[in-house]
Amino acid sequence: MNRNIPLSTIGTFKANEEVRAYLLLKEKHLRLTRDGKPYLDVILTDRSGTIIGKIWEHAGEIEPMIETGSAVGVRALVEEFRGKRQLNITRIVPVNEEDFASKGFSWELILPQSSKNPDRMWKFIEKTINKMNNDWLKKLLSLLIIDNRAKILKHPASLRLHHATMGGFLEHLVYMLNLGTYAAKQYELDADLVIAGILLHDIGKLDELSGYPNNIYTHEGNFLGHVVLGYHLVDKAIASIPDFPEELALKMKHILLSHQGTYEFQSPKKPAFPEALLIHYLDEMDARMDMMKTAISQELDEGEWTSMNNYFHVPLYKPAKESHGTHPKDDQTDPRKKP
Repeated sequence: MNRNIPLSTIGTFKANEEVRAYLLLKEKHLRLTRDGKPYLDVILTDRSGTIIGKIWEHAGEIEPMIETGSAVGVRALVEEFRGKRQLNITRIVPVNEEDFASKGFSWELILPQSSKNPDRMWKFIEKTINKMNNDWLKKLLSLLIIDNRAKILKHPASLRLHHATMGGFLEHLVYMLNLGTYAAKQYELDADLVIAGILLHDIGKLDELSGYPNNIYTHEGNFLGHVVLGYHLVDKAIASIPDFPEELALKMKHILLSHQGTYEFQSPKKPAFPEALLIHYLDEMDARMDMMKTAISQELDEGEWTSMNNYFHVPLYKPAKESHGTHPKDDQTDPRKKP
């Protein structure tokens, strides 16, 4: 790589400039031009965003040299196509930490991470569980949440739609808990059932997604999906707890099966009692809020409005760079401290 060009990140790329960066290769697709010449379509990410890239020369030779889920060094020209930035890649090389550390490479530059402190978020979850009164649900959460601590601390909440960062799964749970505990009190619901439902509604994603560095769907994820995987995890855990109340077991399983809310979103059931309905809307709201914040923060175009090329298909208002981000900057998990 040309070391005369300083290292930069996707979030700082500007049209018509040459850039040099270390990025994570998310996807690669060998395709043919209309003239039958092979080229590579790639998706690249770092902590600041995601960008599409094209490799026009020697694509057939380069394709087997770079692997999805691996770090690559890239030199490219930033171009604009249909209102979005993309890279015309002139050089791409596989990277390993040992050989490239002296050249400025670090995994911290590449892997997207929650801006929240994972240890503090985890302590908040432990504290919430310890305050619960229902011992059956506490036993269930001990098996599926506490025992999966190491994985939950680093797992993403989705492939790319929302909280798709290391620790994003944990952040999603904390945000839902902050809202859910207050909502349960407001609507006079079973608070322990709401807490357990929040913490377990996406438990299947621990098996659906591989996690970083590549964060792809596993075979189980592609064949079954997180709703089915989560249901079986909860069903198995409940079966291992002697004398677990039958109706409570059915309610927990229903929450897993209904949290997507509608059949078109691959939900086998629709919410049939208030706690299940609340969890569905909390899940939907937190996901959409994160998606909108991310769309705004990753918009590179100038001006106060984004393009319509986002999940919501509308221009989104972005008054000033310094006033928004993917996540709040403070590190508190207490809802009274604006999580």
